[in-house]
Amino acid sequence: MAKTNRTVQYRYLDRKRVRLNDGTLEAAVRKALAGKRDGNVIGEEARARIADLAQEGQITLWNGMKGYASKSVLQGELLLYKQGFNQTAIEERLDAGDARFKLVTFKTDGKSKPVEGALYFAIIGDHVGLIQSNAVTSRWLERYLTWLLKDITDVIDGEDVINLSSKTSIGEEDISKLGPARSLTLHAKPSEREREGSTRELKSKAKGAGATVLEVLALMGVGKEAIDSIEHDIPKGGRLEGDFLVYIKDKNRRKPISVGTLDHAFRNTDPTDIAIDHGGSRVRDNMRHLSEPVRLTQTPHGLDAEEAMEEIVNVLYKWSERTLIDLDPDP
Repeated sequence: MAKTNRTVQYRYLDRKRVRLNDGTLEAAVRKALAGKRDGNVIGEEARARIADLAQEGQITLWNGMKGYASKSVLQGELLLYKQGFNQTAIEERLDAGDARFKLVTFKTDGKSKPVEGALYFAIIGDHVGLIQSNAVTSRWLERYLTWLLKDITDVIDGEDVINLSSKTSIGEEDISKLGPARSLTLHAKPSEREREGSTRELKSKAKGAGATVLEVLALMGVGKEAIDSIEHDIPKGGRLEGDFLVYIKDKNRRKPISVGTLDHAFRNTDPTDIAIDHGGSRVRDNMRHLSEPVRLTQTPHGLDAEEAMEEIVNVLYKWSERTLIDLDPDP
């Protein structure tokens, strides 16, 4: 079967939004799955995990599940599907000499229901790895977990909600752990106009020794007339901003920017003035968003669910081995 590129993204539980005392998100979810709904054990029967989160005819289901009974890593496949639909169809009759085919209404039956999208995830302690789709994002997973833990069980209560954050702080010593980068984005100092008048009234209010956008344009060889015209276009109280993408090419192929170069750039530059793209993970403003590209099997029904969940677990442990995250089960 064909392979497709997808991305494993990292999230972690924001404990400011929920009270779990000494427990973890994983422990809370396991407790909820062990509960019952209408006499059915939630973790054992799919019908007990059906949720109508939006009240708009869209159904959310934790369908595929691994790790619940075996106590290995808890994994899931979250599906979003419709109750059904009516679709205009054409009644094709190739065995007849009709001058015109009739239009009819095609209806889905009561059992087969169209799937809109899927999200795959794994939970270790407070850590979550996921592969999302356009229809089912991490926000939808948050809503589902909140429903599971509060609406049909009493694991959490009151105003508690499950919020999964993607930003983690990063220091100089962590740059090398992410490896070489595909590119750097440099943010030049903004040029601002305080009042109407000559170009001398344009100045940079940002701190540091970085060049302004206009200075960078001049260094790049943009002519004085063009720069004067740009200056004239800046309205009173307005500002001129610019980001400059930096990467290395060998003929027609990009080459990675070395860890040593990144270390120097991060150490000697204001973190707000630089963003680093590692091909998956990104660093900006001393914060990083962890992600990892993966190759997965595309089946006629979407991704291979078992493979997708397994890859998420592999990536989580890879990040842990590189000390990018701490999979210690303690909160």
